Amino acid sequence: MNKPINKFKVMTLLILVIFFNQTWAQKFKWPNIETFISDTLNIQVPVDSTIDGDLTQLKVIDSRDLEGDILGISQTKKFRYIPVDQYLVLNQSLADLFQTRFVTDSLQLSGTLHVSKLILWWDGAPVLNKGLCLNAYTTYHDTNAEPQSDWLWEIRLKKEKKEEEAAYLSRFVQELINQQSEALARGDFNSEFYPHLFRRQLMTWSEFIFFKDGYAINAHFTLDFPADQKSSWKRGSPGLFYRKSDIHESVAIGGKDQQWYWRLSPALISKTSSTFRLGFNNFEGGHFDHLKYWNLLYLNFSGQAILEYRPVHHKGLYGGLGVYAGYNILPKVIPRAEIGLLMSVGVILP
Repeated sequence: MNKPINKFKVMTLLILVIFFNQTWAQKFKWPNIETFISDTLNIQVPVDSTIDGDLTQLKVIDSRDLEGDILGISQTKKFRYIPVDQYLVLNQSLADLFQTRFVTDSLQLSGTLHVSKLILWWDGAPVLNKGLCLNAYTTYHDTNAEPQSDWLWEIRLKKEKKEEEAAYLSRFVQELINQQSEALARGDFNSEFYPHLFRRQLMTWSEFIFFKDGYAINAHFTLDFPADQKSSWKRGSPGLFYRKSDIHESVAIGGKDQQWYWRLSPALISKTSSTFRLGFNNFEGGHFDHLKYWNLLYLNFSGQAILEYRPVHHKGLYGGLGVYAGYNILPKVIPRAEIGLLMSVGVILP
């Protein structure tokens, strides 16, 4: 025979279950989804609090897509594994930081400085100069809103040992503001405005090298910000290399060419480059009775110098002539040193 249910015990049990459920819910709340999928890095840029930015007649307008106090958005990991967006937040708006510096430097200009673009990114292409890079585009207009100058900024700073990330980013902002203020104070204006949308431009080119015993082709493809206002700059790009001679052919993939550029005139630039290549060889039949296995590898150091026709703010085809010098470590059955004439043909798509 079943015993009757004790209603008092049932009620007591229900009350305890509800109580513990509420306590557990309060203690283990689901995290706010916005804070869970993002993070914040606060960047302190030194500012003289006694200076009033309204004292200068030179105004600053920040027309970037981001809010004024956000330097950019990078990526970090929460709990060491979960990738999330990281907002890089300044202690003041970017426009106020510019304006305060202009007051400190006692700039006598009036008008408006527009900050149109600012991009922080990691450039790993130039092996000898890889690291964080800041590219920015600013323009200056007089009191009649007439454009007077623009600037294509490219700033690279080495991170100091044990330097905090926020302090490192702060130095980038300070350097940009310092250089902008100095350019305005000196009247270092550019008469010809950059005519394209400021962004990384696609550039692809091939170098055709002619030897006594054959030829070689070295093909490149890069995405880099324009450097038309700079007198010298560095870049890096992988190359696809093919070499054909009377007795063998070689293919090398992924060699990282390092390029050094100098602008000689509004129409001409000079370029030197060097690289180390690793690839494979194939040999024409009938030339060798026996080959050691290591001759299948292609190891090569090379350097070249080119004079190119590439006008400022150029778009479309360009080309140049130069010389090539290489040293072959492997294969051992071909000449060690080789020299050739070089012709480059490329295209720029801003």
